[in-house]
Amino acid sequence: MPTSMEMEKAIQIYKEASTSTLSMMEYVLLLLSEMQKYIQQCQVAIVSTDNEERDRTLSKAQDFLFEIMTTTNQETVESERLMTLYIHMNQCLVKTRMTQSGELLPHIEQLTAQLIESWQIAKQVTRRRTYKTDQL
Repeated sequence: MPTSMEMEKAIQIYKEASTSTLSMMEYVLLLLSEMQKYIQQCQVAIVSTDNEERDRTLSKAQDFLFEIMTTTNQETVESERLMTLYIHMNQCLVKTRMTQSGELLPHIEQLTAQLIESWQIAKQVTRRRTYKTDQL
């Protein structure tokens, strides 16, 4: 019977392997979904005045945002626009931490949801182009 330490290590290895085999679009979608989850948890923490949880979830959301920023190709106009949006979102997260108020979190969550939707559409379009066939 494996110990809990062995199980945790196996789970970590599985997560790393599954993450490393994702396409870039799937990876960005995963990061955005995790970021959205932490923003929602932060909103709950602010309502319940759990300052430690608020700070932890804000940090996690920023970590995911920074990882998303590293995946952005800096050589296109579209990526420059995305980077501007990501910087805006980070500024909102910083302001949330400084003011200890959740007033900007719905805005950030809405932007995150829109990005998720846009990336899902881009993923579908790419998949259609990749697997398009003349036979049917």
